[in-house]
Amino acid sequence: MPEQTRRDVLRLATASTAAGVLTLGSAATAQSNDGGWTQVESPTGKALNDAVDTAAGPFAAGADGNVVARGEDGWRKVVAYGPQARNRRLTGIDATDDGKAVWFVGGSGVIGEYNVETQTLTNYSAPGGKTSTWEDCAVQGAAGENERVSFVNGSGELLVGVRQDSGAMQYEEVVKPGGGSTIPGIDYYAREAGHVCTTSQFVGETTDGGATWEQIGIDFAGGAFFDLASQGERDVNVAAGSGIVYRYDGFRWTPHVVDDQRRAIRGIDRNGSDGLAAGDGGAIYERQSAGQWRQHDTAVETKLDGVAIGSSYAVAVGDGGTILERQVGNDDPADGDDNETTTGDDNETNTTAITAAALSLDASAAEPLSVENYVEGEWIDASQS
Repeated sequence: MPEQTRRDVLRLATASTAAGVLTLGSAATAQSNDGGWTQVESPTGKALNDAVDTAAGPFAAGADGNVVARGEDGWRKVVAYGPQARNRRLTGIDATDDGKAVWFVGGSGVIGEYNVETQTLTNYSAPGGKTSTWEDCAVQGAAGENERVSFVNGSGELLVGVRQDSGAMQYEEVVKPGGGSTIPGIDYYAREAGHVCTTSQFVGETTDGGATWEQIGIDFAGGAFFDLASQGERDVNVAAGSGIVYRYDGFRWTPHVVDDQRRAIRGIDRNGSDGLAAGDGGAIYERQSAGQWRQHDTAVETKLDGVAIGSSYAVAVGDGGTILERQVGNDDPADGDDNETTTGDDNETNTTAITAAALSLDASAAEPLSVENYVEGEWIDASQS
């Protein structure tokens, strides 16, 4: 079976459950705008800081420990108050390769996992006593089977957890990829290969699962970094201040000014040749080619912190619970880009061969997503095993 991107797999999963799509609440659309983006009713008035696509549709995480999800009839709050029920702010969210679970992180060491099939919330907070704010996470592998989850925090630390046969998560030795600077973004293009960026203009690459890191830039950058998207060892983007998206081609970094008002770009997502970014002032930026992004001015002027390219919807989220979305058609929205992502090695590029049948959710009998089960997760210290 040919390899498929996560988006392709989730699109097949969505199609396979079209007869009974998961219902997640009522919808109330507002105004449309440039590029087909529409502001929709949000189940929270608090900030949403990151977004990701899943087999059940887009999810987002934010202030007060809120995790929200979109279904057939709109957005619904799925997790309230976070995995510890302590209202800790959530800063990052990512999905397993099969889209069946989301991991999210935030303040005071908060880590949670929500399984969209079993509607189970698992608390994995503060592994090894780590209570610094986790800024972001990156997930590889299938839910409940072979996840490899990377967490980065405000102290510049990286902690990697690997699912064991027992179901527990085993964490490895903590490392600092770029010294002690905050790491706002981490992304992997293969199970053990990916990139991080820090607030001190460091971008690092690993090919051994995070054990070691090599700095690949960005020496000449003067502004803040907020997020990055890793598609391969020769295809990386960094979202930065002053309206800049940096592009790495394996040899050099090129700054591209994508915002005509030089507003900060705070969130970025890539999937093959597709790309989305967003930031201050409510603008959304769509990748047209390797070095070209199109700016869409939307109906809002609030800060947008997270974007996600989905199989059913593309979304952008931000302050005040703002949610902007655009429905995805059957055809790929990219304008056509012959610059295919290559990694230059034998690592797979964030792909999976899981079939759509394995992803199918039993939507015909599904109730709106909520927390039906709560579990305290188990961590194992690799040094003591």
